[in-house]
Amino acid sequence: MKTGNFALLALACIAAAAYGAILAQDPPPSSPVDGPAQAFSAGRAALDVAAIAERPHPIGSADHKRVQHYIVERLRSLGMQPELQETTAVFARDALAGRVTNILARLKGTANTKAVLLAAHYDSVPSGPGAGDNASGVAVLLETLRALRAGPPLANDVIFLFTDGEEVGLLGAAAFTAEHPWARDVGLVLNFDARGNSGPALMFETTPGNGRLIELLRANVAHPRASSLTYAVYQRMPNDTDLTVFRSAGLAGLNFAFIGIIEAYHTRLDTPANLSAATLEQQ
Repeated sequence: MKTGNFALLALACIAAAAYGAILAQDPPPSSPVDGPAQAFSAGRAALDVAAIAERPHPIGSADHKRVQHYIVERLRSLGMQPELQETTAVFARDALAGRVTNILARLKGTANTKAVLLAAHYDSVPSGPGAGDNASGVAVLLETLRALRAGPPLANDVIFLFTDGEEVGLLGAAAFTAEHPWARDVGLVLNFDARGNSGPALMFETTPGNGRLIELLRANVAHPRASSLTYAVYQRMPNDTDLTVFRSAGLAGLNFAFIGIIEAYHTRLDTPANLSAATLEQQ
């Protein structure tokens, strides 16, 4: 074996071992439905996952409209006034276009500062009900909103963005960054997605100039899971998330996902019953 080939093989083995070690870190226990009002509860979030991921809900389907209606009504039940962004979106990089309906809500802060954008897509693929990808992300946003409203007001506005058409080409994120006036107010994006249904929730991608963001993550998240190795692997995969669009628009952000039991990804196995409650809690 040539020296160069041996070095590449050794590097690949080290990377695989390190990646396996990351995945072996179990998430913390989940919280019950009757957990404290100001705290996130996977038990409560799981109710939203179950409602959203009853069936596949790809863009353009009847179940897609059902999920859209469910999110709007949940936002209203949480005391918000949801807004629909209905438009024809264009993702120029991949020469894709389509009609989308983004769902937005804005929790006002006490200061006139930049907003924090929490984002998750609500469409699924036709081949699976999408409990992990991405009913989990939608549920994370809804339960976070509920918990925040139960606590004291924040300084920053928090924008909750439920993007449409992610699975067919990041169309909802493209529409938001290109057309919505709130995009100009965003100082930080936290995007939530999944490629499986269990395992630790990983912060696997950041935007340039991320030193301060990493320090904030380390200092403020109870069980952070992050490694530069995850982004090195992600770069070599044929996948994108909405943060690809946010990043191209110049927004700073962090990307979170879990990838345990990848056999569930985009399949009929991606059900609420198969989604780890502990993973949902950490996400």
